[in-house]
Amino acid sequence: MKENWIFEKRMFKETWIKQLTSDSKMQISDGSIPGLYLRYYPKTRTISFFLGCAIKSLGQRKNLLLGKLSDFENIEQVKTKARLWRQQIMEGINPLTSQIEIVKKQVLNEAEKRKFEPIFHEYMEKYSSLYKKPRTIDSNWTQYRLYIKDIFGDMYIEDMEEEHVLDAYAVWAKKTSFSTANKVLSLLSSFWDWCESYKYLPRRSNPCGFVRKGSNEKFQPTVLDQVGYKKLFYWLDKGLANESKNHPRLFRTLKVLALTGCRASEITDLELDEVFLDEKKIHLKDSKTGARDVPLAEAAVKELREAIEETKGLNSIYVFPGIKDPSRPIDNIRKAFEWALKQAGLPHMRIHDLRHSFITMGANMGENMNAMKDAAGHSRITTTEMYTHLTHDRAFEAVNHITEAICK
Repeated sequence: MKENWIFEKRMFKETWIKQLTSDSKMQISDGSIPGLYLRYYPKTRTISFFLGCAIKSLGQRKNLLLGKLSDFENIEQVKTKARLWRQQIMEGINPLTSQIEIVKKQVLNEAEKRKFEPIFHEYMEKYSSLYKKPRTIDSNWTQYRLYIKDIFGDMYIEDMEEEHVLDAYAVWAKKTSFSTANKVLSLLSSFWDWCESYKYLPRRSNPCGFVRKGSNEKFQPTVLDQVGYKKLFYWLDKGLANESKNHPRLFRTLKVLALTGCRASEITDLELDEVFLDEKKIHLKDSKTGARDVPLAEAAVKELREAIEETKGLNSIYVFPGIKDPSRPIDNIRKAFEWALKQAGLPHMRIHDLRHSFITMGANMGENMNAMKDAAGHSRITTTEMYTHLTHDRAFEAVNHITEAICK
C-alpha cells in the first residue's frame, strides 16, 4: 500500500459510512465479519466493499469486490452478501463463478420467455378454431384488438401477475361497461387455462377467477311503437338518400335489422350465400343458438335485394361489406343510428332495442308467442317473453279483462 492510505477497524454502520469523507484514501475493516472491509477514494468520493479470503480451489488469497455503496439499499445488504460469499467459500465454491452462472441462467430464462401476442395467436389457432363458433372467434379477435393487445400484447406471459389482470379489468370496465369487461376477462381466463395445459404457465396460476366482477345497472330498453317506427324509417330513408355524412350502406343495414328483429351481428356479418330471396328467408349458418332460418317479409326482401345489387362490384362475400375494406363486414353502424334518432326526435336507444321493439310489436298485436320465439331464434319461449314490453293501453286492457272476470 502507498503511504497515503489510512487503515482503521470499526463496525459498519449506516450513519457514519454515508457521511464518510477524507482527503486520504481509507480502508476500514468491519470487525463483525472476517475479511469484510471498505475502501474510500477521495478523488471520486466513492465507497467500495470487499471481502478478503483464501479460495482453496484456486490456492490463492483474493480480494473479492462485493460492490459499491450505490449498489445496495442499506449496509445490512452488504453484510448479508459478505456472509453468503464466506459460506460459499467454506463449501469450496468460488462466489465469482457462481455469480456468472446466475447471470447466464437469467439470460437463458429471458431468452425462453414467451411474448403474449404470438402465444395468443397460437391459442386462437389450436383451441378456438376447434371448439368455438366462427362468430365467437370473430368476437374474440375484436376483443383482443380493442382491449387486450394494448395492455398485454408486448408483455411476456411469464411476467403476468394478478395485479396486471386487476388493473386491466378496471380499465376495461371504465372504458366500456362491466358486461364487456366480464366478456374480455372470460377470454383472458380461457387463454390462461390453455397456457397452463401447454405448460407455458404453472398449473393453478390463473388469477382471473379472483377478480371481483361488476354488473351493469339494469337497463330499461326503449321500445318503438308504430309512430316511432315511422319517424325512424323516414330518417333512415333520408340517410339512404345521402342526406347524412354517414355512408348510405349503414342506413340500409339498420333498416334490415329493424325489419327482421335479428341480432346486430347476424345482419352486419350476413354473407351472400346465406340469403335466399326467392324463398323469402335467410339461412344463418351460425348464430347464438346455432344454424337457423329467418323468415323475411316483403319489405325486408326489397331492402336485401337492393343491398346486394348496390355492392355487386365490390367482390365481397358479405351482403353489407365494410365501407373502407369490403373484405370485412360492415361495422360502426352506431353513428348512423344516433344521427337518425336525433333527426327523428326519438330518445336514446341501443341498436339491440330494435330487436326488443320487433318482438314487442308482435306481442302487442297478439301474435302467437311460439311463432315469435322461432322468428327471434330463441331456444326457449321464456327468453322471448323477457323481450316483450306491452304498451300501457294493452296492459290496461288486460287488467280490465281480469277484473271483469273476477267481479262476475
